[in-house]
Amino acid sequence: MKNAAARPERIAVYVFALARTILCGYCAFTQSITVDEATTYLNYVREHWSNVWSNYDPNNHVLYSILAQLSVRAFHASEFTLRLPSVLAGFFFVIGLHRVLAATIESGVIRWIALVGISLAPLMLDFAVAARGYGLGLALLIWAIYFSMEQRDLAAGICAGLSIAATFNLAFCAIGLIVFPLIRDKDNLSVRVARSLAVLISAGAIFLALCFPILRQVRTAQLYVGEPTIRAALYNLAFLTIRAVPGHPGLFGTGTGARTIQYIFLPVLTIFIAVVAIRSRRSFLPALVLLLALVAIVASHFMAGLNYPVDRLGLHLFMLLGLAWAIAVANVSKRWIRAVNGLLAVVLIAQFMTQFHTRYFALWEFDSATKQVALRLRDGTRGAPPDSVSVSASWFHTPALEFYRRVWKIAPLKPIERHERTILNGFDYYVLNLKEDDDLKAAGIPAALTPIFSDEFSGIVLAKGR
Repeated sequence: MKNAAARPERIAVYVFALARTILCGYCAFTQSITVDEATTYLNYVREHWSNVWSNYDPNNHVLYSILAQLSVRAFHASEFTLRLPSVLAGFFFVIGLHRVLAATIESGVIRWIALVGISLAPLMLDFAVAARGYGLGLALLIWAIYFSMEQRDLAAGICAGLSIAATFNLAFCAIGLIVFPLIRDKDNLSVRVARSLAVLISAGAIFLALCFPILRQVRTAQLYVGEPTIRAALYNLAFLTIRAVPGHPGLFGTGTGARTIQYIFLPVLTIFIAVVAIRSRRSFLPALVLLLALVAIVASHFMAGLNYPVDRLGLHLFMLLGLAWAIAVANVSKRWIRAVNGLLAVVLIAQFMTQFHTRYFALWEFDSATKQVALRLRDGTRGAPPDSVSVSASWFHTPALEFYRRVWKIAPLKPIERHERTILNGFDYYVLNLKEDDDLKAAGIPAALTPIFSDEFSGIVLAKGR
């Protein structure tokens, strides 16, 4: 990007990043807390700092848990403060994404199509809000890629180490960052090895400093989220990339659309990126990181039995693929090839826009009305003695309800405990889900219970004993 055009475009990027952040901040303030977010708060954020390192669980995104502790301690606990690290990380993600695009792509049109497309994908927006480590990890990863391109190896390693501490599944991306100095330049071998070691050592030191106390507890059996086959994982990733609103597929958010992406678009795009990337030195880093991450994912499946990534675990793959695609298009001289790829990207962005909303997280639709239920419980028990009202809830609603009981200080409610099966007698209130709870899908609400609130979209029902 030429200096004359750099300043106006950077201002525009900051405005775009700020607008996106404000949107995400609004969602963070208004949307109901979800099961995974509430579990993070209850197990790792509330009370003691030592909770962060108390035990390993895939829900514990260590760096995020640390930052969330700082946020809720500084501003008191709420949905917004628990999500604040993700919201702020989203701003820096957009800035870092543009830095990489500006360093590798001359065409302003291609830069902006890539920036808007990657930034506004439905799952990317969701995890620029949710109190999970995925959005934070992506922001750190994109800066690691930028610093690596600028030969700032120490900074690249530090950002890579922090990204892995935010979410362990980004560890495979570090492989490309470590290898890149070895093959990018024509320096003598000792210089290239030293640069590669600088990335490796700094990344490893940062990661171990933050996560070492819990590493001994990690078991591969705990890393269960995913699919056992590449075919199923690719379908999941394709479908959730283009579909976020149930009952509203948009332009092509259907099973057929996802399979078209899976079997035609992705293979053709992969070949296109690979052919173009071979001809480029400086700008092929995203493609290299993507390639080596994919190789590591497949190897870990066969060697350690890990599942292939789905939904949120594939966000980094979507980002890297989008970057590699944009860079490949920018390196092609034939205008018709650029035009065809640009049209495909614009159609994809149009599909993203048909899925835009601010009401819930696509992966946790069942919790979209949990906040309303908590409000009903608070108002319905006002004035009752402390610890006098009991609530039974479906397994996946329990953490969110307990979050609201604690954060809103609903004194009349007893602690809301988790049970493997939904208990349907002996309690004052029942929070059930007709869509997700296998015990209730067929039988429905027992006749002994009286529903007092229901939400058709989420399937949640608040009932009271007769």
